Amino acid sequence: MKVIKILNNNLVFARDDSGQEVIVKGLGIGFHASRGDTVDESRIGQVFYPQDKQNIQQIQEFLLSIPAEYLNFVQDFVDSVKAAEGITFNSSIYLSLSDHLLGTIKRYQEGISLENVLLLDIKRLYKKEYTWGEQMLAQVKEVFGVALPPDEAGFIALHFVNAEENQSGNDSYKIAAIVSDIQQTVKTYYSDLEFDDNSLYYQRFLTHLKYFAQRYLHQELQTDQDDSLFQLVSQQYRDAFGCVKMIFLMMEERYGYQLSQEEMMYLTIHIQTNAEHARRKESHT
Repeated sequence: MKVIKILNNNLVFARDDSGQEVIVKGLGIGFHASRGDTVDESRIGQVFYPQDKQNIQQIQEFLLSIPAEYLNFVQDFVDSVKAAEGITFNSSIYLSLSDHLLGTIKRYQEGISLENVLLLDIKRLYKKEYTWGEQMLAQVKEVFGVALPPDEAGFIALHFVNAEENQSGNDSYKIAAIVSDIQQTVKTYYSDLEFDDNSLYYQRFLTHLKYFAQRYLHQELQTDQDDSLFQLVSQQYRDAFGCVKMIFLMMEERYGYQLSQEEMMYLTIHIQTNAEHARRKESHT
């Protein structure tokens, strides 16, 4: 790997052995280095490659705009999660999360705090990632002396979700919004029932909604296959099917999407199961 340009003591613009232009980050990696030198591999902390339409100049400007302490903090935290969980993330998380953290702390110091309206849904849908968000907030308080609100754990969680599942843009936030809208429709329809959000039945329902929302966003829509089974389920579970018809109208109005019979059938079964569980729980109290 050869140095093309020194950006600062800790960043160099380089070309790897395959000819790809990259930004290399490492403590003192640019100190006393010159154009054409071989990059000191022992000092490499991270290598940034262009992502999608993002070019190397944009990455360079982005890295130079973020203080080193934020980049290092995020790198250490993300790498610790990777090591502990044995998973990988899209490398874009290092930049996006560093930028988010910098902006969040600046706003907080100015007395501005953003409410995360989907916080409860994020906690339910992405429990593991939310836990990482909480852990990061604890370390932010320790390292930067800033006690950020719990809402931020939810925002941080979505960065991990996007990087873990390699989703584009704000997919995870859109998924949480769709799931929240469907849940609200169900709970409005069954206003006389108290659903057990922590039950296995409800968690399965949330998982189904999450993947339904992903299919919708990626246009991987289900087609109708067994009309006779749909008719049987809709007739046998009339009350739950009435709720699904409300969901159908909500999805059509807000998202311009019409549920297929197969999607309506599976939603009916999940809702019926949860309604029955809620009624059984009420009868024993």
